[in-house]
Amino acid sequence: MSTIKVKSAHKDGQIKLEDLDVFCNKLCKRNNSVLFKLEKYLNKKLLSNPELTEIRDTILTVSGELSRLRDNLVTDGDSNEGLQ
Repeated sequence: MSTIKVKSAHKDGQIKLEDLDVFCNKLCKRNNSVLFKLEKYLNKKLLSNPELTEIRDTILTVSGELSRLRDNLVTDGDSNEGLQ
């Protein structure tokens, strides 16, 4: 698979190109840190309540999908046999 880059805005205001894996890893870490911040803010575990558990599961699902994004990409040059 070819190298895929993502435009990313940094805190200093510059736009930089990052490898897709690096960008997705950064998003996963941010996404997972939301879980800890939410638990701290609510002062309870997200597994203590069905609605909070659903929020937690959604956040973890998004993190998992971000982690697998590179493996699931299909580019013009890739074979997509069997994907139908």
